[in-house]
Amino acid sequence: MARRERAALTDSQRRTRKIAWASAAGVVVLVSVVGLVGALISAPKDSEGPQPTTGAMSPSADPAPESGSVVDAAVTEFGWLPEPITTDAKAYGTAAAIAGSTYDTTLATRKQFLDGLGTWHTLDPRYDLETDQQDALASKLEELNRRVIVPETDWDAQASNDIAVTAKVDGKVLVDYDHLSPQPGSLDALMTDGYHLVTTNILATYSGRGDVTYQERYAVSVQVLCGNTAPVESSDQTPADCKLIRFFPETRK
Repeated sequence: MARRERAALTDSQRRTRKIAWASAAGVVVLVSVVGLVGALISAPKDSEGPQPTTGAMSPSADPAPESGSVVDAAVTEFGWLPEPITTDAKAYGTAAAIAGSTYDTTLATRKQFLDGLGTWHTLDPRYDLETDQQDALASKLEELNRRVIVPETDWDAQASNDIAVTAKVDGKVLVDYDHLSPQPGSLDALMTDGYHLVTTNILATYSGRGDVTYQERYAVSVQVLCGNTAPVESSDQTPADCKLIRFFPETRK
């Protein structure tokens, strides 16, 4: 019986390595940054959108959000990372990348985890009409479901082995022009409006039944908006704080 459980976990490990935002070598995001920057610059073009409530931000080199400044500290009971309340794009983007790889299959379902990550997202003010903003948000959340977080079959395989995942930064965090591909000035307009591209190298540790532990390295890119955001109701967030526009999936399954 012990041998059968070990084989099942090995299958789970192989499936886990196929999740949409993981790369075994952790280089997929860096190779595809040209596409990410192109997506940032090109969409949407139908509206310049209102100006953010804060001026252009230059993310700090060493973000340090105030201790306890989170939207809902109670989510740690589900094995999740709380959303920080900060105007620092680098700090927020790094936290989002870690949050996307921090969960416990024994404490919450995949749908609960998906819904929790959904609250990190905000409407995109580059769209004039609220209906267009809502449609764009729905599209990003569907992308999150289909191409970013662990597929349902993989989640079930992990849950059968009581897998919990924790993540931490493993290497450099790239912000805006830290990436190799942007041409000088190509991101200026986005940055002025509060939009930032943040890529974080992640080390994820999987632990489960039978003292089984394995690790995986990959990179995660997110687009963050700081200013003119939609705060979580009944929280201390303000429109000046950072929120997520989207996770960028590294590969298409």
